[in-house]
Amino acid sequence: MTDTRTIIEMTDGSEEDRMFEGAFNSVLHMDKKDYPSYIGGLKIASGHDFVVSSPVDDSIRFGNFQEPEEGLAKHAVLAAKKAFEIWSKIDIEKRAGTFEMVLDNIKRQRFRIAATVLLNSGMTRDRAIEEVDRLIEIVGREIKKARSLKKVKSQGVWAIISEHNSPLAAPIGYAVAAILAGNSVVMMPSRFCPVPVYMVYDIMKAAMLPDGVMNIIVDRRGTVTTSLTEDEDIVGIVASGSGKRMEEMMFLQIDEEIEFINEVKGMNPVLVSRPNNMMQAASSILKSAFSFAGQDINAPSKVVIMAEEQNAFIDAILKAASAMRIGDPAERATTVGPIISEDQMKLFLKTVEKVSGNVIFGGKRLVNIETEAGFYVTPAIVTGMSMDSDINNIDQTVPILSIQTASDIEEALEMVNCCDVGRVSGIYTKDEKLAARFEEESPAEIVYVNDIHTIPISAFRAEMETFMD
Repeated sequence: MTDTRTIIEMTDGSEEDRMFEGAFNSVLHMDKKDYPSYIGGLKIASGHDFVVSSPVDDSIRFGNFQEPEEGLAKHAVLAAKKAFEIWSKIDIEKRAGTFEMVLDNIKRQRFRIAATVLLNSGMTRDRAIEEVDRLIEIVGREIKKARSLKKVKSQGVWAIISEHNSPLAAPIGYAVAAILAGNSVVMMPSRFCPVPVYMVYDIMKAAMLPDGVMNIIVDRRGTVTTSLTEDEDIVGIVASGSGKRMEEMMFLQIDEEIEFINEVKGMNPVLVSRPNNMMQAASSILKSAFSFAGQDINAPSKVVIMAEEQNAFIDAILKAASAMRIGDPAERATTVGPIISEDQMKLFLKTVEKVSGNVIFGGKRLVNIETEAGFYVTPAIVTGMSMDSDINNIDQTVPILSIQTASDIEEALEMVNCCDVGRVSGIYTKDEKLAARFEEESPAEIVYVNDIHTIPISAFRAEMETFMD
């Protein structure tokens, strides 16, 4: 890997800290390599490549990836379809045995994979380790589920299209669930951070997963994504993440017979009304909103508070925001790392400029000796935007948290539920009746009360059960 970064110093922290730092230094200085498309077990090069760099420091380069040629998606689907005919006939216990080997190797390489996630996505070290642990939990759960079933009806070829919001656990988690059920997969990981997917693909190959069961294409320009989703040989599509490609997929004309799993990020709104502790509520919301620079699939983009508590909440969240440490995510003290790409950084600055009169915290690019080579910003907090403003209704895919003020509970609930809610919503309150009402009326799949961090790390969409009904 090409970079100008020096080895990070080993801390006097825990054994886990030292193990992570050793793995990090190993990954940071590994040789740069080429990453082809993998179709039917073959390495496919187009002759048109592009470099993937780290958002942490753009001098860190992972290697060259291949721009897919027209027709490659169809070739991948046909290879997956051919592999499906064989893989689907293999006994489910044998399939589970293959993934026991995969799981063992992921566990052994836990810190190495986490270090790669950090460097390729900009997640802080705790979040990167959590991303790997989330995958370990998912794979273990799916193996156990497979072994509990005597027979599973395999479906065919699944397309899994993901973005940087969960660069490992979401795409590989869905792939494992589909493959264990006897299906095959064509994977299109994020063009910004595809390296973790390639690492686990290598682990799958070492476990003797047959050629063509898992296929990978990195579609930098979005030229082949549509042809994949419109392929008549696809039986199901997973869309996970945020951004333009995910938004476009929401408007695709998908055949009614095709399964569609939508894990697209929404506003994930939060209601605060007479919480047990205002400072704890504000700190928890801020951590969830910005720990992955606002990019986590569960990160809230909107908070609704009651008018009589407005000053207390704003004082609390500004105090929590002033304590954030933005910078190198490999450092133990860092709480917020970089945005995933230069384009996303520009989108953030452009969005903040439009609402500049309502910004009460942050909203600037952060440039100093530590951050000048990466995409670092100070997350923005805004207030006073109208109820029909886009920033209060549609997730902007960047680290901006909007605070809305309601005059009463009815208006507050309307503000929470009228937006593009997404998969998560939550409430901080000591009013048990209000909490129960919130849970009942929320359209979100996952609803939490008083602490977003109680959401299980394996909380995938219920549609994951599609693979093993």
